[in-house]
Amino acid sequence: MRAFNTKTASRVTGASEKQLRYWDKVGVVRPSVAQAAGRGTRRLYSFLDLIQARAAKKLKDDGLSLEKLRRALRVLRERPDEVKHPLAQLRLITDGKSVFRLTDDPAALEDILKKSQLVHVFAIKPVCEYVSRGLARVTRSSRRRVEVEGTMYNVRIDPDFVDGGFTADCRALPGCVTVGETKEEALCNMRDAITDWFAADEEARIAQAQ
Repeated sequence: MRAFNTKTASRVTGASEKQLRYWDKVGVVRPSVAQAAGRGTRRLYSFLDLIQARAAKKLKDDGLSLEKLRRALRVLRERPDEVKHPLAQLRLITDGKSVFRLTDDPAALEDILKKSQLVHVFAIKPVCEYVSRGLARVTRSSRRRVEVEGTMYNVRIDPDFVDGGFTADCRALPGCVTVGETKEEALCNMRDAITDWFAADEEARIAQAQ
């Protein structure tokens, strides 16, 4: 699992480092990889933590007070159909006065705090995309070369923020992509992927000629 410190979390979610530290203290969004445990230790956030932090920031920007956000999260976490990470797993809406949860019925809204009416909606997918773009800006891709049957190929290796590990992509061979738990494993798997790519390409040409 990739881990991100408070500075990176702030840069990709838009929440200030002070906000993140306070949200950890009051239990709104807590870093799940590593908690601060005294001087010299660091908070470390997972990708899911960053999604929750961005969702909390969005609800705050839409006018929801921290106290109401905490109450809504407490209600959601204590219900029989408990959701472990409501900020990352549910579609939540606020009008600045209450928090709403979208149900399976698109016409039905559940008022978590039993107040007010819908004014503004946001979904989790754009939140995930926002965080992913932010991480891409602060995380450098690796460029490596692999040799297959005497020919060198350029390969780009990127961290996979959602599933973990790394993705290797040989741009010269469209669709030649593979993954690995580490950069070296992704690069090693790419050698096999390139061999398979040419084998599949040859089979396709033979099929077309028949």
